[in-house]
Amino acid sequence: LASFEKRTTVKVLPNGLTVIVIERPVAPVFSYFTHVDVGGAQEAMGQTGMAHMFEHMAFKGTDRIGTKNYPQEKVAIDKVEKAYLAYDAERRKPVGRDDKKLAELEKAWKDAYEAADKLVTPNEFGEIIDRVGGVGLNAFTNSDETGYFFSFPSNRFELWAYLESERGKRPVMRQFYQERDVVNEERRMRTDSNPIGRMLEQLLAAAFTAHPYGRPVVGWPSDLETWSASDALKFWEVYYVPANKCIAVAGDVKASEVLPVIESYFGRLPKGPKPPPLTTIEPEQFAERTVVMKDSSQPVYLEGYHR
Repeated sequence: LASFEKRTTVKVLPNGLTVIVIERPVAPVFSYFTHVDVGGAQEAMGQTGMAHMFEHMAFKGTDRIGTKNYPQEKVAIDKVEKAYLAYDAERRKPVGRDDKKLAELEKAWKDAYEAADKLVTPNEFGEIIDRVGGVGLNAFTNSDETGYFFSFPSNRFELWAYLESERGKRPVMRQFYQERDVVNEERRMRTDSNPIGRMLEQLLAAAFTAHPYGRPVVGWPSDLETWSASDALKFWEVYYVPANKCIAVAGDVKASEVLPVIESYFGRLPKGPKPPPLTTIEPEQFAERTVVMKDSSQPVYLEGYHR
């Protein structure tokens, strides 16, 4: 433990970002992990699945990576959003919805995102990492956190700092609605088409009556067909501030050499207040809760306890 502590440096940047550097020079590589203190529990009603959506959007690139012409693409993305909001407003009308107008608005929205697609360079962010020897590019979301990680040769440290800080500055809502469909398909595959996935969702919904842990991290289907890129940006502005993030770097690095690089790149991220903590406390449970789900599958039994 003493040796580990000696090799570990922790620093909080002026914008609130916490950085941990662990010197472990056993091979000429390093790994990193970006922890964002937001998950499914922080989502507002009607916006379930939003934290998971940002895990997906982080691989779409930046205003410099993944685009053929960003000024033109930005105009195209703005047109997509304007068209979607018009379509969604008509779709949500409780009475007096004009189905013909709705079909026209949906077509205009889809035409807009197909036009915006022509300005995208697909998968460029991941290809840059592959090209210079990066491995393990991935991410995950749970109820309490979103995490991003991969490993790089140690002589590519500055490139890593550039790439990770660039995608942390401000997200580009590139192919947002197509990716929302991908998330919806992920839900269908892992939950709706999976007996254990459906049962686990029912168990959590029964286990929590007030706390958002009872909601699925992947999101409810109706939410995944409703929230917009505008909603997502508001979520990002609240929860993706540096004060709500921590980055750890471990491997063939020296704190004295890499911290100035980290400060130079990640210090560019705009400062913002740390989001308020959750206030809802799950009421005490007084009786056993049982869910019986009839399904054409092998028998499955799940048992859960609050702890």
